[in-house]
Amino acid sequence: MKPAVLLTLCSIAFAVLWTCGMLWSSGVIDRTNVIILSICGAFAGVAWYYAMRWVFQFIRLVPPGDR
Repeated sequence: MKPAVLLTLCSIAFAVLWTCGMLWSSGVIDRTNVIILSICGAFAGVAWYYAMRWVFQFIRLVPPGDR
């Protein structure tokens, strides 16, 4: 398995866990809250992917340009 595929799967898991954690900690679960936190979770997952890819390239675990 390529490192980029594993990083993608981990970023999806991070986004799902972050969204579930935010829903759980908010206390109120209604449609608006779920939509807003799902969008924020997707952005958090994408940001985590790019941040971790940069870190892994910096410490040379993933070659530059590997997708």
